Amino acid sequence: MESVNNEELLPVLIVDDDPSLQKVLTIGLSHAGCATMVCPSAAKALAVLERGEFRPECILLDIRMPEMSGIDALPLFKKALPNVQVIMLTAMTDIEVGVEAMKSGAFDYLVKPVHRAELVEAIHKASRYRRMQLENEQLVRENREYQKNLEMRIEERTADLFDAYTHLQQTNLDTVKVLAETIEAKDHYTRGHCNRVRMLSTELYRQIDPEETEIETLEYGALLHDIGKIGIPEQLLNKNGRLTDEEHDLFNQHPVIGESILSTVDFFRRCLPIVRNHHERYDGGGYPDGIAGHEIAELVRIVSIADSFDAMTSTRPYRTALPLDFAVSELKKGRGTQFDPVLVDLFVECRVYEVLTVGQSTGPHQP
Repeated sequence: MESVNNEELLPVLIVDDDPSLQKVLTIGLSHAGCATMVCPSAAKALAVLERGEFRPECILLDIRMPEMSGIDALPLFKKALPNVQVIMLTAMTDIEVGVEAMKSGAFDYLVKPVHRAELVEAIHKASRYRRMQLENEQLVRENREYQKNLEMRIEERTADLFDAYTHLQQTNLDTVKVLAETIEAKDHYTRGHCNRVRMLSTELYRQIDPEETEIETLEYGALLHDIGKIGIPEQLLNKNGRLTDEEHDLFNQHPVIGESILSTVDFFRRCLPIVRNHHERYDGGGYPDGIAGHEIAELVRIVSIADSFDAMTSTRPYRTALPLDFAVSELKKGRGTQFDPVLVDLFVECRVYEVLTVGQSTGPHQP
């Protein structure tokens, strides 16, 4: 083996068993600014590379050699140094083999006898291609690292935004609960009613839509469905006895009053149908609009069932709380007339009302 050690020269590994060609190539490439190392066999060349004795930018590999041909050695060189380009040296009779070698990963092939200018040009092309590959790989690594860092920043930002949104949701819900409590401050018999209606409504809604796409609108609407009672005289809300026709008409204005109060705030626009129509009946006999069936929005039909159930199982000025079994039977009686029959069946079959008794006594709700 012969070698020239000069880091400023272009390093080329010559793998050829012909001593005369070894000498010609070494002299020619040295004059062309290349640092060469010569190995008479592929096995010795692979051993040199494995020990790290020489780091070529290009390999000149003879096709016809004893023990291991250049064709057999090519994949081993590519595996050992993936970015180093291999130029095959072939006789006139092996041109087709040289072409096949290029299909297998060789950069180029040259036919012996090799002209120095052609050889030097091929080596420099291989070197430029190798460096371009390395630059591309570096760019790919940098892009991957940038993408990784960007994804991490996006994840962190998304988590921050999600936390902020969750906090905002909770703040909004707490604010709405305070509004609901202002309603119940006028009517102590319904204290906790709005929140229980929210719990019953959301539990029923989850049986329909596990993804909870409209859960926020439903929660706000359920909590605020009775906000219009702010406009009803306190003595009427707490009257112990039957209401006169005139009092009924006045009391029945609370859905419209509630809608009017909330319509001035964009944040509450989505839940306005719940506030206005929670006293509509499935058969069209409700108020204030007398709409029926699926003219009544699904969220409204859900709140209607929850509202009626909690009203029956809570103590009111004119009666004590009704037993749970009785309230369930009343819901069943009202399916198709007062209530959406499908929703009533879900409410009963899924025992939605049990959401109110988790961690509590199973008796009727008291003020």
